[in-house]
Amino acid sequence: MPTHPGALRRGAHPDVWAAWGFARSAAVAVIGSITFSSTARAQSVSALPSVLVQGSRASLESADRRRRMDVDIVDAVAAGDINKLPDASVGDALQRLTGVQVQRDRGEVSSFAVRGLVQVESLLNGREIFSAGGARTLDPSLIPSEMLAGIDVWKTSAASRLEGGIGGTVDLRTRRPLDFPGPMTLLSLRVPYAELAARGTLQGSLLWSRREAVGEGVVGLLFNAAQQRRAFREDQKSTGAPTLRSDLVPGIAVVAPAGSTESASQGWRTRQGASALLQWQPGPHAELLAELHVAGLRTRQDTLQVNAGAGTGFEPGSVALFDGSRELRRVTWTDAPVTMLGFARDTLGRTRQLAITGYFDDDRGRWSADASHSRARDELFFSGPVLAGRAARFTHDLASRVPSTTLDAGLLDPAHLAFTSLAYRVRPFVGELTALRIDRTLHVDAGGLEQLAFGWRGAWRRANNGSGLVFGDVGLVGKNAAQLPDRTQPYPLRHFLDGHSVSIDQVIMPTLADARDPAGLRQAFGVSTPLPTDGAALGTWRIAERSDALYLQADGRHGAFDGHAGLRVVRTSLMARGAQSQPSSGGVVPRQDDAHTTDTLPSLVLRWRASQSLQWRAAWSRTITRPGFDQLSPSLTLLPNSVNAALNTGAAGNPALRAVRSSNVDLAVESAPGLPTAWSVTAFWRHVDGFIASASQPESHDGGVYQVTRPYNSDPARVRGAELAGQWFADEWLPGAGLRANYTLVASHTPDRRLGYEVPLQNLSRHSVNLIGSYERGPWSGRLAWNWRSRFLSGSTSGVGIGALPVYSRAYGWADGTLAWQSPGGLTLSLEGANLLRTLRLSDYGSATLPQSAWVNDRQWTLALSVSL
Repeated sequence: MPTHPGALRRGAHPDVWAAWGFARSAAVAVIGSITFSSTARAQSVSALPSVLVQGSRASLESADRRRRMDVDIVDAVAAGDINKLPDASVGDALQRLTGVQVQRDRGEVSSFAVRGLVQVESLLNGREIFSAGGARTLDPSLIPSEMLAGIDVWKTSAASRLEGGIGGTVDLRTRRPLDFPGPMTLLSLRVPYAELAARGTLQGSLLWSRREAVGEGVVGLLFNAAQQRRAFREDQKSTGAPTLRSDLVPGIAVVAPAGSTESASQGWRTRQGASALLQWQPGPHAELLAELHVAGLRTRQDTLQVNAGAGTGFEPGSVALFDGSRELRRVTWTDAPVTMLGFARDTLGRTRQLAITGYFDDDRGRWSADASHSRARDELFFSGPVLAGRAARFTHDLASRVPSTTLDAGLLDPAHLAFTSLAYRVRPFVGELTALRIDRTLHVDAGGLEQLAFGWRGAWRRANNGSGLVFGDVGLVGKNAAQLPDRTQPYPLRHFLDGHSVSIDQVIMPTLADARDPAGLRQAFGVSTPLPTDGAALGTWRIAERSDALYLQADGRHGAFDGHAGLRVVRTSLMARGAQSQPSSGGVVPRQDDAHTTDTLPSLVLRWRASQSLQWRAAWSRTITRPGFDQLSPSLTLLPNSVNAALNTGAAGNPALRAVRSSNVDLAVESAPGLPTAWSVTAFWRHVDGFIASASQPESHDGGVYQVTRPYNSDPARVRGAELAGQWFADEWLPGAGLRANYTLVASHTPDRRLGYEVPLQNLSRHSVNLIGSYERGPWSGRLAWNWRSRFLSGSTSGVGIGALPVYSRAYGWADGTLAWQSPGGLTLSLEGANLLRTLRLSDYGSATLPQSAWVNDRQWTLALSVSL
């Protein structure tokens, strides 16, 4: 049976200890090695040096210096800035950068987009890093923020930089041993407390770095580890998709909700990470660096869910409509179906990267190389019982900001309830990448040309979904809840949705006993059917992909102008394996599809330094993002119609999908009259070709014609917008006080086949704002950050009798803050607050009178202590 996260031990991530073993053994091996390769950041001609900063203003100056030094348009955040706010992960740290918009899950950032595009290339120290799954990017919640020295978000492209992100490139930079001028030990302890979950725990991190002179060179060793364990609770209340009812008001087709779903999820998130690095500089012109990075995020979630549907009838006189509309405002249903679920939903994500990198300088330039191997795994475990009954009365009132729901007290009697099924699902994903890169830079002096860079990168990827989705739900018959008193409980939670509405709590709920022991759960309910160990063959896929990239880039300078121009050519070969149903024999046969594509990616960036404090940038490029691995699945399900062959249907992925391509133009002006005071304005345009959408076409298979639905490259998108950013310090009238602000305006248009008209890109707000106030004077410092985004399209659904409907998330703000005191001896005490406003997030079906969902997350308080030894 597949291993599931619920069965994993709670101890430390095993790769954390592997990192320490790696560091010790590498220290012996590296001294005798030959220096021949380069750091990943040195591979790019626009690479920036590592900078060690301390203090809020110093970190701002460091980030601003990185932005100004580079020819490209790049936003940066330094470690000191990350640690000044309660940012637990990479995603939390990214949310405050200009042009970045985020999605939240369990109170943390779960995904992000740059200028409205989620197709972003993820790098770790310049190398590709990813999470296992259908997509190719890194889950931003996976890596603890304590592991970072900084983050660079590249918004323009360079031929020397890895391809893969039409939205941009995010490079996570970790600390290196020789970043520190001497020995360094940093220790931190944190005690977070979640208000809704009413739980606290202990977190900690350690950074240890040493350097020693060896001959004419220096060797450095660094170990960095962090563990975060955080309690959480997330409440969600959802109104079912609208349906058209002709039986509620005579002569009027009323738009009424299908019911209500109320879920309270609480549990623990354990995030672990470790890095071990060994760095050797035998002299001023060579370096060798060995790295091992591991990270893991385990979520242990218990969910109680109540689903109440529209009844078979309604109470006379209970129906009310919103004024001047046909949309239902209030109704009391009779004989309403109600289901209560108690389930464990656990996830586990891991990623690991081992790399050796370095460089060697000669009289003409630099040779550099990098070799790395990355592996990632993601697992889902879902299990629990389902309890059902019927409510004599279910009142649904949509007049308030969050709809109110009440049931009669009949479902407090276990005799009126029965267990109807046991749910069980397991889903694995595995991915790995081996990459090799060789680069050469040449110093030239010819008519403004300063440097030529060229190189090759080969990448060998493998991805699969293991045994596929293992679906083991089983029905139950004759299991009255009164006969199983140890399997039920009164509704245990209080303050659902932070008291924003009246909600269902007059019910008996299933317990989660044995939810993480699905075999024991089946035994307790008398189910003899064994747990399945494999998913359906038609739901599995194996992808092997090789890509080879060659690039040439020229850097030049003439007077106040500098820039670079280049060309990157990428050849990708794909082998996809899966299965295909064979209706003629009633069986399933293996299937393999191969595909080859070539992409040519030019880029041009120019900078004009109009004065010492003012500079302009202009950029043009073509970029790509490859399809997700699940979209490339060759597995084909055929469903013949025995009555009418014209109604034969099928479903499959599409190994022939090409990369999504984008043509990009950027124009920016930036002024820094005196660091850290600075401002910038950027305008950008994106024309994206080949967004992936599903379509049905006739295909011939197994002697018949089937209407097969597959993903295809089809839909274009236009994205244009502007970014404004600035930072100021008020030393003249309030010493130590400062303000950072940024605003992003993005307009986008793309066809939506389901809705039948053009819409903005999904999860993209037209307006977003960040305000960060800071204070640092003497031993005291503080930060208060507010992130706001406007209304955005989050998806679509269908209502019976209505058709397709958009789903919009409403505008909301999110506030975090920190107050800290630092002693002269390096001891820092701080109080951190996340989600200070206890934000209520809302969504609707395109209208305020058609509410869809409401979410509330914990306000988190953290008491932190850090010390530098």
